[in-house]
Amino acid sequence: MCAAELVQTVRRKSGLTMDGKKLSIKQVDAFTETPLTGNPAGVVMNAAGLTDEQMQMIAREMSLSETAFVLPASTSGADMRIRWFTPQVEVPLCGHATIASFHALAEDGLYRMKNLGTYDFNVDTQSGVLPVRVEKGLHGTDVLFGLPVPEFVRAGQYKLDLMRILNVAVEDFENRMPIVVAENLYVPIRRLHTIFSMKPNFFAMSQFLANRKLGGLCVFTVETVDKKSSVHSRFFAPTAGINEDPVTGSANGPLGVYLFENGAVEPEGDTVRIIGEQGDVIGRKGRVIILLKVHDKKVSSVKIGGRAVTILDGEMVVA
Repeated sequence: MCAAELVQTVRRKSGLTMDGKKLSIKQVDAFTETPLTGNPAGVVMNAAGLTDEQMQMIAREMSLSETAFVLPASTSGADMRIRWFTPQVEVPLCGHATIASFHALAEDGLYRMKNLGTYDFNVDTQSGVLPVRVEKGLHGTDVLFGLPVPEFVRAGQYKLDLMRILNVAVEDFENRMPIVVAENLYVPIRRLHTIFSMKPNFFAMSQFLANRKLGGLCVFTVETVDKKSSVHSRFFAPTAGINEDPVTGSANGPLGVYLFENGAVEPEGDTVRIIGEQGDVIGRKGRVIILLKVHDKKVSSVKIGGRAVTILDGEMVVA
């Protein structure tokens, strides 16, 4: 079999055609306004017609923590659908790629966002229909993304495993706050310098997370780099092909709820506004705004927000 026939056979078996088409795609740094910081995401703003396999291949080619694909809504009451892929798997929720997506859509005036103003959307996702508010202004676009309110389960039984996985001592844990699980594992650490110097064993972490069906591991401390921030975190997801994610919106939202429930932040009226720090350790500084609504001393809604900056805008040839 010649090389051309081999390529045809591979593409035929994979369900792809020989006719390539150009696809508009952007790379956007989220939770920052400074290029080459924050968390980069790929954004395909019109993914209609792409197969699951093509979306996975595009995400692998982009080689970013997540690539978002904006699609027509498949649920009544939703304005659009978004799917997120890491280079290895599809994930049910991704905050930074959603911020990046709406920044890109507003930048190009899509979904009625040609003019300055406030726009509200309902987004169909694997995690349900979630609200997004876009405030497009003269000096930038702010995006707020609603997340499900998490329910935490205490997980102190994992402390010995975490000492081995994170290479930390027992005294490095913040014992005034519990280790908990809510899809991801949240681990409080006493000191900021411990967070910065931490060198996890990613092979052991991957096995640990996979065996317990956990999405990722968030370590955090209430010691911060900036005075106006409330928490500093790092997030690891080796089972999804992401050893360390620069700035993780979907982890910061629940983390804000955790801080409120454990008395680390106080509401002003019925609202709690938190700034979460992440990415400083790996040179991708980003800041996440976390907004909580509180009713009867319980969190009734959680949103994450921030700005973004487009660093690449071009076309990809897709088979």
